[in-house]
Amino acid sequence: MPSEIARRIERELGLTGLVDALANKLPASDLRSLMMEVYRARAAQVNVATIRAQAARDPLMAPSAANARDLMAFDSIAFQAAAEFAAVDLSPVCPFSAASTLGGTSQNNIVTTIRNAEALGDPTIALALEAGRRRRSEELVRLCASHRVIRLQPFDVPGYSPHFRLFALVTAGRDTGSFRFETAHLLDHVRVYLRMFRMLTVAGFALQSPIVELSDMVAIEAALAVAGVTSDEVRQSVRAHRLGGSERFLHERGIAASPDSRHPVLESGVIEPLRGEFPEAQFRVNQERLEGLGYYRSFTLRISLQAPNGNRYPLVDGGFTDWTARLLGNQKERLLISGIGSEFVCKTYRQT
Repeated sequence: MPSEIARRIERELGLTGLVDALANKLPASDLRSLMMEVYRARAAQVNVATIRAQAARDPLMAPSAANARDLMAFDSIAFQAAAEFAAVDLSPVCPFSAASTLGGTSQNNIVTTIRNAEALGDPTIALALEAGRRRRSEELVRLCASHRVIRLQPFDVPGYSPHFRLFALVTAGRDTGSFRFETAHLLDHVRVYLRMFRMLTVAGFALQSPIVELSDMVAIEAALAVAGVTSDEVRQSVRAHRLGGSERFLHERGIAASPDSRHPVLESGVIEPLRGEFPEAQFRVNQERLEGLGYYRSFTLRISLQAPNGNRYPLVDGGFTDWTARLLGNQKERLLISGIGSEFVCKTYRQT
């Protein structure tokens, strides 16, 4: 159904059914040609003063508040820490509706172009597409990338902006049974980030006391189903950038942390091997996590660190998705994605 704004426009123009005609009755190539002509005509009406005014008022047009040299230093260290991952320099755009179709992201939060493409809002989407392509000839695909992304959802958190830089990892391969693939590559991703934190600390960043949390979304979804809580309720109430939202949601409804029959798998396969290697980090299984429900399909990871301002922020997030399984039409395909807000690190964790 068209939005209220779209219906108002149809009424004012006297063109009832305009949205349906453009969306469903006009071939995509004709719609593209029509929109190009519309924007060509509108561009001819724009003057320098209009451009200057928009650049001054729209945060989407503003340069990053992070120091470019800090971002370059971060990327240099991140690529070193992820030496086992093939480094990819991504295109600024990906196929139209990729984020919506694969990740369930609202198209309203994506910068959509009129040329059947959209600006990249998540580097793991593009990395998953590349991983799926490589999986046709490679047994195991491990990719990493640093990329500036654009997201249009409103943020009310200081330090957040509509465009920012992320460093991301993806691992794609085939299920090997008994969660061996999942635990081996969760360990792999966590190790990269903990190694990265050590190297960044030496380079002048203050990244203290990492806490690594692993969760099993399958068990969490089962516990919510028993309590009669829907995924829509969770999505409306819990946001990744609002700290403590999951715990408040569960506490207000009297829902206990979900039991996890695969807890020993995470302990023995991921946590124990890393605990001795990284004594500065804390590790735990967290079955109160609700962020990413319906987005991640199995195990997830999250790493938070204490900042110089005394606050603790979740810097790393990731988990297993079904994207390559859907892209390749094979339910045995496994894909682990993760990322770190490199720009947020440079703004918040750089020692002065």
